This record gives sequence, structure tokens and C-alpha cells, in this order.
Amino acid sequence: MLRKICILICLSSAILAYAETFKAENYAQVEIARLKATPEEYKMKRICYESEYWGYETTFPPYVEKSGFKAGKDFCLLIKPVSLPVMAEKSKEMNELVPALKNGSTVKVYGKVKKFMSEPDATMMPHYYLELEKIEVVEKPAQQQEAKNETRRERRAEKAEGKEENASPWRRDIGLPQNPQKR
Repeated sequence: MLRKICILICLSSAILAYAETFKAENYAQVEIARLKATPEEYKMKRICYESEYWGYETTFPPYVEKSGFKAGKDFCLLIKPVSLPVMAEKSKEMNELVPALKNGSTVKVYGKVKKFMSEPDATMMPHYYLELEKIEVVEKPAQQQEAKNETRRERRAEKAEGKEENASPWRRDIGLPQNPQKR
């Protein structure tokens, strides 16, 4: 009886210690291009990367379901690169966060790269996935759109002043105005 109590105490303290010890420094920052090309290099390693969020799916191909993911229990977050799906378990926190995320948001994901237990029927389908441990919203799409609009305004101002580097050389050479009026 005493032995069972000791085991339960040890297990519960280990679970609590694991739950409270999320540290970003334990995750290796990786380049998306390298992750997309060689996900097997990061198998069973904790990684993080920053990318664009496109949406989520709750239905999965048969080989993903055979690997233990179910529509009622998991999300597949569509985050670049899509060749490495980000799988997240549904929880109260995730059920609130995922539908509230806007397409085009920049997010930072933390997790462990794992291989699906079942092989896909088509070789072009992903063989590896990222088991999500934490997700942070870095920038919302409205902020990104505002930054794009600002650069557009700057380019228009440069065109109006005739300082644009990409102005057509043939227009310069024959003396035509650099910015013809649009009809």
C-alpha cells in the first residue's frame, strides 16, 4: 500500500514539473526552407519557427487517422510549410484560440517533430508532423496590411518625384514622362 502511494506521488510530481517547465530556450530555432526540405533531420527534436497561419482542418486523410489523430480530438493547423502539418490536441484553450486566429497572421510555433505511425498512400503526402506544444501570435494581419500600405505609399511618392529606380529607361532616353497618366 505504501509503495503504491509513493509511486502515485512521484508520478503526480513529475507531471506537474513537466507542465510548469515550458522554456522557449529549450527549442531550436529552424529555417523554414531547411525544415521543408529535410524534416527527418529534426525527428524527435524540439523546434520553433515563425511563419504564416492559413487556417485549420478537423478532418484528416486515412493514414493520419490510423496514426491516432481523430476529428473530434485534434486540429491540423495550416501553417507554412504545409508539407509539415502542425497537429494540436483539442483543449479548452485551443478551442478558443484556433477559431479566433485570423488567416494571414504571423505565428510562432513550438513543438516536437514526429513521424506518422502509418505510411501515406501517395509519397507526396507528408510523412512527418509537428506535435504542437505552444503557439504565439506575433503579428495580426491588420498590422501586416498597414505595413504593406505604407510601402505602397512610399513607392507612389517616389514615382511622383521621379526618383524611382525601376523607371523605364526607354522613356528616359526618348524624353517621355516617367509616369504617364492613366486613363
